[in-house]
Amino acid sequence: MKMNRILPSIVILGLLLVLCPVSGEESGIIGGETGTYRVHCNVDGARVYFDGELAGEIQNNILDVPVYLTGTPYRSYSIEKEGYRTYSGPINSVPAKGQVEHIYVTLNALPPVQYGRIHVLATPAMSEVTLDNTPAGQVDDSGILVIYDVRPGGHTVVVSKEGYISKTSSVDVDPNEIVKLPVTLEPVKYGTVSVNSVPPGAGIYIDDGYMGETPVMLDQVSIGAHTVKIELPGYQPYTMNVQVSGDAPTVVNADLVTAPATGSGQAPLGFVPLAGALAVSLLLARKRS
Repeated sequence: MKMNRILPSIVILGLLLVLCPVSGEESGIIGGETGTYRVHCNVDGARVYFDGELAGEIQNNILDVPVYLTGTPYRSYSIEKEGYRTYSGPINSVPAKGQVEHIYVTLNALPPVQYGRIHVLATPAMSEVTLDNTPAGQVDDSGILVIYDVRPGGHTVVVSKEGYISKTSSVDVDPNEIVKLPVTLEPVKYGTVSVNSVPPGAGIYIDDGYMGETPVMLDQVSIGAHTVKIELPGYQPYTMNVQVSGDAPTVVNADLVTAPATGSGQAPLGFVPLAGALAVSLLLARKRS
């Protein structure tokens, strides 16, 4: 009998524990007792990370990082700042309640970068130059552009000018080295494209650029591969890939095909039989009357 009285009490107590959890301070979960990691570093402004998460920055050569003793212990730390070698290390101990665990780190400065230079010797003058997709300047009247403070390693230089074929070059720069890069751009060559259609008056697009209406003779189309598209309302689009050369005109003749009708003026199926049946019914009704 006593056991039967105790069991309901145990069940009620369990439900209360589930529905009304004890607060962190009372239970010792995160939010309870704390200790402190004090990081000592010779470089102010250095960023301190615990297990990959930013804990703060060094100020006056120290940073205090409070930790909950009941939380998951940290395992590693790292300290970094631009111009210094990153320092990383393990965390082997946990501070006791109200105590301070000291971490001492000395950051070592990286050696200064010894830059190189690139001298771009370009023809024609006034060409635009980019270095690694960043504008580097314009070649002056003498045909020279000097790019200063280039980091050692591989780089991509692009020289371009309107009316000329752009040229891309790869260069390797060593510390304190001057790399001379001669570049001669070739003028863009043009060919002629004759475009006709039946019926005429269709819009012409070359590489998605509108060029006018058929019939037309286009004499400023750059040599090479292009896509010609012809469009006229009521007709299916016509597309043709062409290779333009400077020897002879490229001819495009398009016989446009009428686009399928989207609707019909005819009566829907079933309408005619239904109308006939109604007419017969009316005749029979008149005869009976």
